[in-house]
Amino acid sequence: MLTVASVFERGSGMSEQFGVDPETLTELAGRFDREATGLAGPIAAFSGSAAEIGQAFGLLGICDGASEKYRQLLENTVKAIGHLPDVLRSDGDRLRLNVTHYTDSDRTALGYLHSAASGGRP
Repeated sequence: MLTVASVFERGSGMSEQFGVDPETLTELAGRFDREATGLAGPIAAFSGSAAEIGQAFGLLGICDGASEKYRQLLENTVKAIGHLPDVLRSDGDRLRLNVTHYTDSDRTALGYLHSAASGGRP
């Protein structure tokens, strides 16, 4: 892994190092995928059980529309939660894409450094 500070001498104004560990990003992407897959059951269970409100609002709930408002809120919540697996999978895909970009950038930078160190000879 190439770090910015390793290219420059100490005292050149570079006070921090920046590095990315591709293996860590790849592992995190895998965790996102596993979590996305594991959410299907709990989301279905939540939407099924939360809809069973019975007489939670009583007659007053029917009169002032509380039960209808709850139903609408639940419907919107279930819809939003239903997007979570796709969001996690998309984030995992982006992490893997970042791994590719960082790896390519490191490879290119190392190539330039090796070329400069050898006086431009391959």
